[in-house]
This record gives sequence, structure tokens and C-alpha cells, in this order.
Amino acid sequence: MIFRFRTIKMERLRQQIDAIARFLEPNAAFINCHMVDYLTEQHWNRYVPKPIQRELSTVEDYLRAKRVFWGQFDQPSGGAIDDELPAVKAFIEETRKYRLEGSEVQGTALTLAEFQNALEKCRKETRLKMTELMNVKKCHEVEIAAAVVASLCTAVASGLPNGTPDDILVIDAGDGKGYLSSRIAVEHGIKVLGVDCNEENTSNAEKRRDRLKTKIPKAVKRANLEEDEHFTNLLKDDTLETLYRTTTQLIDFETDLIELAKHHFPADNHSTFCLCGLHTCGNLGPNCLRLFHQNRTIAGICNVGCCYHLMREEFVMDDFYNPAKISDNPGYGFPMSAYLRNRQFAIGRNARNLASESIERACINRENPSDKLGYRALLQVVLLQYGQKKSLQVGRLKSGAFIDYVRKSVRRLGLEDRVTISDESLLELEARFTPELEQLKVFYLIRQQFAPVVETLILLDRLLFLRESGYERSFLVKLFEPVVSPRCYALIAMK
Repeated sequence: MIFRFRTIKMERLRQQIDAIARFLEPNAAFINCHMVDYLTEQHWNRYVPKPIQRELSTVEDYLRAKRVFWGQFDQPSGGAIDDELPAVKAFIEETRKYRLEGSEVQGTALTLAEFQNALEKCRKETRLKMTELMNVKKCHEVEIAAAVVASLCTAVASGLPNGTPDDILVIDAGDGKGYLSSRIAVEHGIKVLGVDCNEENTSNAEKRRDRLKTKIPKAVKRANLEEDEHFTNLLKDDTLETLYRTTTQLIDFETDLIELAKHHFPADNHSTFCLCGLHTCGNLGPNCLRLFHQNRTIAGICNVGCCYHLMREEFVMDDFYNPAKISDNPGYGFPMSAYLRNRQFAIGRNARNLASESIERACINRENPSDKLGYRALLQVVLLQYGQKKSLQVGRLKSGAFIDYVRKSVRRLGLEDRVTISDESLLELEARFTPELEQLKVFYLIRQQFAPVVETLILLDRLLFLRESGYERSFLVKLFEPVVSPRCYALIAMK
């Protein structure tokens, strides 16, 4: 079957990566700075563009700047042109160029509608509304992703001799609680093996599958699908367990998927697979793409990554690297493409942390950065006063106001005997730095503008890896609404 996909040439991809790299490289120290050092190392003066520094000097200016950052996704209203804070607005527009859909990266990502339309007769729709056992975010993701994976399976099957979706087995890598797997099975009747290396996740997925069985009849009735053959058989024969099964194990580059399929679906004879993953964490996303390339039996992949901070970079020494955390997904998550590997290109851990943030959600919801960012920066001032020059990791901490934060942090760090500052002195310190604490929130929003730029570079690197590996039918597709689901882009490919 001929599909009507709009593809981007490899050379254009490299040009886009070059443009982003040129933009990020002068800002590498900015996007990798530690917020804990904001006050002690004068981050505002060191990193904020000079035009913005000149434009913002008072608490009122900082409050106005926050409103401008928050409003960048608002629909423009009619009337007079707003010339408030032109340097801030110019900075926003400059960073916007290097995001997916920006002027420097136009034409790379497909919309969901474009991808679905290109599939033509292989396109599968969502017909069943099942909000049970999921929150709003998960419902949004699962409905869309299940239909996309089912469409992908149908497209792959169309390339097999007399192929049908029954010939395809979906492997869900990082199955978790089985949200996506069970939906593919229930809605589209395609067999799925949910694979997770965590025994507790597998157990929870099986429990959820059993609970889901009781919800299906009402959902089918609500959608007026009682006469549909698939749903009739699903309800009559209670076939969910024959469609969706789980296993606890690690799939690596040596795994024989045909043998794995025989073990869990012995009545079938699967030899063609589609690999999917919804928010595969850290290195798991890149390793799924490598597995797709190296395993000849995997004919299609749909992968949505997340948790970029948990990836391991090849050309960065990470002070907080914990081998135990990625023991199940070894290797490097960035860079993947030979193009960036040959340049030994590095992003940095703090920049990858930044890429995991949601600028759309923060702006639409008018989210203020947490007060604890300011508290931690103030704590650094206190620690320096008491001779503690090395940055210490406090980690997440449940606390009240500033004094409570300091007392709990000092206790966690084991410095009660050394840091003996009084409550009165802490209150005085907080009052003295009130303007800087408001300024810090604006600094955070300025730095956050780079988040989608860094994510774009990570995603383009993955897409370029697929193109370098010879897969012309490889795409970056915007599946979800970013305010609902911030990690909204999928890498989709067919052999």
C-alpha cells in the first residue's frame, strides 16, 4: 500500500540541528546553571540578556515580566498594539524559532491529523470512551496512542502477504499498569504483550486488567457498539485475557521475540511485531529505537519518551550519575545520531532537566515557580556564611515557610551543630532578599524558554538516528495536547 506521508530530507534535518546547536552553545552555561547558586553566584547579572536587565529593575517590573511570559500562548486580542517590555518579548520570539513548529524547525513534525490522513485505509479511530481507572491526562494519551498504534499495526500488516492485524503482536515496552496495552486490546482487538522489568508493575497491570473487564460492558453500551462484531465477541467470550498478557522481564538486543511470543501466545504463530512505549523513561526510549533497528522481526515502532534527565549522555560527566538507576537500560541516551556523536555534542544534566519541564502548562496555568527555589538559594547564602562552600544536595523536602525549610534542610544535611543561625536572623535575611526572590522567579521563566528548544534537539537527534539507519518512513508526530500531556511527540517508524 502507498502512503501519502510528507517526509523531511536528512540534509534538512541536519541543518535544523545545526541551527539549534548554534543557538544553544552560547547559552550552555545558562541552561546548565544550578538554581541553588542564584544569589551567591549572581546569576541574574551573569546570564540574563543585557536588554532584559535594563528593562527590569524593580519588583513591579518583575511582576509585569511574569505576566508577559505567561501570556505568550494567549490568543492575540484586537485593538492597540501592546508594546510592554519589548526586550522580554523579543527574547520570547527568538527562542520560539527553535522549538518544533518554530520558523527554524518548520515542516519537521507532523500533526496527528496529517499522520492519520497519510495512513488512508489503515487509519483506526477511537470509538470507545472509557474514563474508568484513569485520570484525565491518561485518558487523553491512551485514547490517541492506542488508535495510532492500531493504525501502525494495520499499515504494517498491509505490507505482508495476505496480512491482517491478527498477524501482528504489539510489544509494549515499559508497560507499567497496562493503560495503553489494555486499551489497544479492548478497543482494536490486537494482541499485546505488556513487558515491564518491575514485578510490582506487572502485578498491578494484571489487577487492573481484571477490574477493567467489569467496566467494558457499560462502555460498549454507552458507545452504541453492542452490534459490533469485535465487541460482541469480547463481551460474549470474555477474551481480554487472550488479547492482553503481561510478563516481567527485560527485553534487550539479544531477546528472541518469536520465542517470547510463543511462550505467552502459544496458540498463535507471531513473527512480526510492533514495538510501542508511552512515556518510556530515560534511556528506555533511545534503547527502544535501537531495538527496532537491530531486531529484524520488529516492523514498526511508536515511542513517546520522557524523563530526559534520567538519560545518560555519552560526552558528559554526571556528578549525580547513579548506575543502579539505569542498570536495566544501559548505554547512552544522547546523542543517538552519528552526526552529533561525531561532533561529541553534549547538552548537560541541568539542561536535560530543563527539557522535561512544560512551558505550555506553566504559562496557561500562570504557574509561579515554587517558593522553595528561593528558599534553597537563600539557604546557600546561609551555608556560605557558616563556611560550607561546597554545594550540597538537599533534595525534595516537605516544609512550611523559610525557617521551617532551613531547619529541616540543615537536619537532613547533618549540619545542626555547625549552622546555628537564629530564627530572627533568618527572617531578616528573607526580608533583605525579597526583591531578589521575585527576580529569581523571572529568571526561572527566562531560563524555561529554553526547555522546548532542548527537547527539540533531543527529538531531532532521535529522528536523525532513524533516518541514518535507513528508515525513510520515520516521523516525528505531535500526538497530544501539550498542556494536558507535556511530552507529546512520538517517534513513529515502519520498515
